[in-house]
Amino acid sequence: MNVAREVLSKITPKPSVFSKSGNNLYETLSVLPELGVGSRVAPNKFINNPALKDSYYEVTKVHLKPGLKHGRAWGVQVVKGRTMENGKPVEIRGGLKYKWKLYA
Repeated sequence: MNVAREVLSKITPKPSVFSKSGNNLYETLSVLPELGVGSRVAPNKFINNPALKDSYYEVTKVHLKPGLKHGRAWGVQVVKGRTMENGKPVEIRGGLKYKWKLYA
């Protein structure tokens, strides 16, 4: 583990992944092992919309800034159970704009 990240993780309180209101994407990924690489996440607009059932991102790469609340993330987008872009990872948009949750 990176020394700077280890120090920051000790002084920066980590948000709960299971909060009722949700967190931004980067807060959600920061508390997961390996920064959430391999996990499935979805914004609340996907979860709360029955027309977007089985829509999520499978995270492939994450770069977080020192505060663990901002950064960039890439993943494979799945919409209505179908993989988009032939399974090629794309940058996950709206990481700060929407509330995100783990997709089960």
